[in-house]
Amino acid sequence: MRTMGKTLLAAAVVIAGSLPVSATTLFSNPFDGERGGSCTFECRDAIGAENFTLTDNSLIETVSFDAYLSNWANPIGMTVNWSLMSDDGAKPGSVLASGTAAPTHQKRGQVPDNFTHVTFTLDIVDTLLGAGEYWLTLAVDTPMADHAVYWARTRSGDMINSRSMDGGATWDQRYARSWGGFVFSVDGQSGVAPAAAAAAVPLPAALPMLGLGVGVLAAAGARRRRRRD
Repeated sequence: MRTMGKTLLAAAVVIAGSLPVSATTLFSNPFDGERGGSCTFECRDAIGAENFTLTDNSLIETVSFDAYLSNWANPIGMTVNWSLMSDDGAKPGSVLASGTAAPTHQKRGQVPDNFTHVTFTLDIVDTLLGAGEYWLTLAVDTPMADHAVYWARTRSGDMINSRSMDGGATWDQRYARSWGGFVFSVDGQSGVAPAAAAAAVPLPAALPMLGLGVGVLAAAGARRRRRRD
């Protein structure tokens, strides 16, 4: 029984080591009270882009951005086309990962001119990136009327951002204005080795594995007890 107890403890430690770690903010252009926005998403169906820096190997799990919505606009049914791109000399380069997601949203409050401040969060495909410069691109696909969604501005950015008016074929490097940039964050896990990320076992898969291991060990213990009897 003592041996079985040690084996069970070892199995629990192995499974616990594979459980997911809480996500942290890897990069952020924070909201700083700036009440302006840009019709990046709605003006002629443009794609908005913001640059960000990773200081270590990172597993990106979610991205968030702030926007101003006309009070009559309903975010239900909204989807966002996103991509993570390499850096090509202060503009987006090649696509590293992309997809479409239905964001969750949290209302932050009302602002002048009948707009609502909202934070949108996208649960994207987990993407492992090394330290370096990258771009996040966002394009809103929504049943709402034109000019209903405005990407919130911040003065905390580096004034390097871009947009594409032709589906990502070309990028406007002159889009940087007098403000710092747009409000967004990239979240996940930092310091993740490529091998560890590939071998990670998600929680839903880890629990059945633990149950199976316990069952096998219990059966083996029962057989040993029958032999002694």
